[in-house]
Amino acid sequence: MKESLVNIAFVMNGAKPPRGGEFLTLYLITHLRSDLFHPILVYAQDGIIVQELKKSGIEAVRLPLGSKITDVYPREIKLYNPFFILTFFLNLLMSRGVTKLKRLLKENDIRLIYCADNLSKLIGGIAGKMSGIKVVAHCHDDFKEDALGKTMRIFYLALLDRVLTVSEKVRKFFTVRGEISPKAITVYNGINAGVFNPENVADNLRMELGLKDDAIMVGSIGVLEEDKGHVYLFEAMARLKSEGINNVICLVCGTGPEEAALKEFVHEKGLDNEILFLGFHADIPGLLKAVDIVAITSLTIESFSMVAAESMAMKVPVVATNVGGLPEVVEDGKTGLIIPAGDVDALCSSIKYLIDNSDIRLKMGENGRKRVLERFTIEENVRKTENIFLQLIGS
Repeated sequence: MKESLVNIAFVMNGAKPPRGGEFLTLYLITHLRSDLFHPILVYAQDGIIVQELKKSGIEAVRLPLGSKITDVYPREIKLYNPFFILTFFLNLLMSRGVTKLKRLLKENDIRLIYCADNLSKLIGGIAGKMSGIKVVAHCHDDFKEDALGKTMRIFYLALLDRVLTVSEKVRKFFTVRGEISPKAITVYNGINAGVFNPENVADNLRMELGLKDDAIMVGSIGVLEEDKGHVYLFEAMARLKSEGINNVICLVCGTGPEEAALKEFVHEKGLDNEILFLGFHADIPGLLKAVDIVAITSLTIESFSMVAAESMAMKVPVVATNVGGLPEVVEDGKTGLIIPAGDVDALCSSIKYLIDNSDIRLKMGENGRKRVLERFTIEENVRKTENIFLQLIGS
């Protein structure tokens, strides 16, 4: 233990499959100023992000909780089912998670709690209130004004001292009686612009896939679920083919519950040669180096979009829907094009416009990297977050 430093407990479920929010926590912990902060990882399950943090030499302490608790996520919670809610909280009570965390906080002289996911916000928020320790967390969710959303707003504002929202769209969700809560502060997500730099990435994927040099590549990166709107992209690909544009290939990176249905849809449309499913692809910079355009077709939920920022950093223009925080990341007409969600006509015409205007496509790519370097780097994100940490500790 380093007595001269501020000990911060980073509380993490660990069981959740890693997405943008989990990787942001990884970057935050590993980029904190070592002359000010001493991060201590408190985790329930030994997942991918936990393993990476351990490899980085981060001090880690296990907070044992049962899988009946760690495997439940907010979007799966059936608020209309009292038995489900009662069972969850009984399991949480029996796990003695809050009591165990309180003991860990005291033993490690913790001065601030950062919660990396919603389960951690619940346990960490309660333990923080009981221990007199300030609690802070990011909000990566673009909640709807439904029962779940309203419940989560109450939950966040009651238990957290600061809510770091990843976009202004998300910050506005924390409006109470016409005023945005002062607890909510926008801190845009950040990416590693050194890793996502086209000058540092080899273009091997086209050769590996046996694609022609003149092929225009459209990339789609993300979990294969209905809310991501892949079917609209595939409809646009079918329309481009019907118009005689035969040199466009769509690379689909990701897996998910809609994978089988989407593959069947592609087969029925006769697009097996135009749409290639890559599955899980670890080398995202390599994929972005190969593509000419990235399409983000989300329908309802997109709080920020790390994919948009990563694409822009790699000088790839983005066609994105007008959903959540996407219009705050992608500057319409400068770093990409913003279109209505679910609009196949707009999606098709936008892709065609970028295909036909290579000079504009390249200019948007240059503008995109410049925008990322100005607003969306991990260094910018961490420095702003550190300042909030220091304000909370000093208050």
